[in-house]
Amino acid sequence: MRKYLLLGIGILGFVFLLSCNNRSNTESVVNTEDTIIIYNRHLSMAVLYQQKAAEAKALYYQAYNLAQMMLDKDLENKSFKGKRAVVVDIDETILDNSPFEAAMITRNAQFPDDWSKWTEMAKADALPGAVDFLTYAANKGVDVYYVTNRSLNEREATIKNLIAEKFPMADTNHVITKVDESSKVNRRNKIMKTHRIVLLMGDNLTDFDGVFDKASIESRAKSVEDLKAEFGKKFILLPNPMYGDWENALYDYSKTLNPIDKIKIRKSNLKDF
Repeated sequence: MRKYLLLGIGILGFVFLLSCNNRSNTESVVNTEDTIIIYNRHLSMAVLYQQKAAEAKALYYQAYNLAQMMLDKDLENKSFKGKRAVVVDIDETILDNSPFEAAMITRNAQFPDDWSKWTEMAKADALPGAVDFLTYAANKGVDVYYVTNRSLNEREATIKNLIAEKFPMADTNHVITKVDESSKVNRRNKIMKTHRIVLLMGDNLTDFDGVFDKASIESRAKSVEDLKAEFGKKFILLPNPMYGDWENALYDYSKTLNPIDKIKIRKSNLKDF
């Protein structure tokens, strides 16, 4: 009897340990899932702002109305006989990728998950005012260049998307993708060899000047002060609260931080009273 009793206790103990181990593994999975949800949750308000706020729409119209005013002012200079160009970024400047950002939330995913799938669909909508302004510029004899950090293998789908949305000059000569480096300085310099760039338009400060490339938070702020006369004149900034170098600068441009580290860094950078 005692032998059977000990055997029974042993079996119960084994079952208890097994259940504890399974519970631990389950909690680990749940905690990991919760972490991903928390990691993406901060995007919700930013994406909703882009998709639902009339203020966001108004900001785009405001930017493109200002761009047309500045272009008209430049065109009044009849003494300039060379070629003019307007240089625009693509993502969150003329095309709306907020559905992709929304998918990162609903699917508990992270960039670059499904990014190539999204761009291949070529279904990003034009942002308010973008097509009208760039068509206006093209009709005035101004060349439009799309300088983007989308990759070369995304160019065909990107051009397809731009054509579908009726953007002018959407071809391989005017859509300039990233090849070897993220910095746009060399690509802008190449355009300047044949054109005078009247306007630079983008959602990221690196769309305007190389001084912002991989710059710290403090350096970015100082450079904005140094270049403040250019904003609204040659530099036209578009809203993007969803992502950008403003966030990357918080992380010192590190590509090895895990979601928990990023949450802590974001919280530590908040300024309260």
